[in-house]
Amino acid sequence: MSTSLSGKVVLVTGASAGIGRACAIALARAGAKVIATGRRQGELDKLATECGSGVETIAGDLDDVGFCADLAARTRGVDILVSNAGVLKYAPLLEMTEADIDWMFRTNVLASFRITLAVGRSMAERGRGHIIVMTSTAARDVYPLGVIYCATKHALSAFARGLRVELQGRGVKVTEIAPGMVDTGIRTASDHPAVLEALRVRKFTALTAEEVAEAVIYAAQANPNLAPDFIELRPRGSG
Repeated sequence: MSTSLSGKVVLVTGASAGIGRACAIALARAGAKVIATGRRQGELDKLATECGSGVETIAGDLDDVGFCADLAARTRGVDILVSNAGVLKYAPLLEMTEADIDWMFRTNVLASFRITLAVGRSMAERGRGHIIVMTSTAARDVYPLGVIYCATKHALSAFARGLRVELQGRGVKVTEIAPGMVDTGIRTASDHPAVLEALRVRKFTALTAEEVAEAVIYAAQANPNLAPDFIELRPRGSG
């Protein structure tokens, strides 16, 4: 029997679009009180309108250290964190600019570490909580055109596993969810012709954000004695 999310408070980062938005909606529909954060106030407003009183929104950029500290203080008592915010640009490695690399590491790694550690400290003090870290199958694979993105997800996966090792004795669960290709707007920054051609000729249907959200619900509703440490999701036929 799964655990009810009614009355649980969940912080979802990167909730203004894509996987984060789908997770916020699914969690609210499952009875949780969702605090949704993301960069785009207008998109968060649409989310709040769709979900009603089940969702509170806080707009801001997790790359901003001050905002991150304020967010952690305002959400100190959350039961579950879904650390999902991330960015992506595909291109040949030798054509990546330092700005591209900095952008991905700053958001996918440093910002994620920052908010997760802040919330995790509070959970450890209380002796309970659940951290769900959204990585990618790219955390275990390295492929052409995605090397920098893969590197950020390798780092995030190692972080999630380390959190699990250190927090498992303090009443805090840590789940890593690693989706394969998901059809969201995250790839809009990838306009290199080789990338566009690779996407055009793919022979499988990408996952939807809603399918990834189903895995988040499963993990969040797991019984207290069940620790879903790692969930990998692949589109059928993707290899």
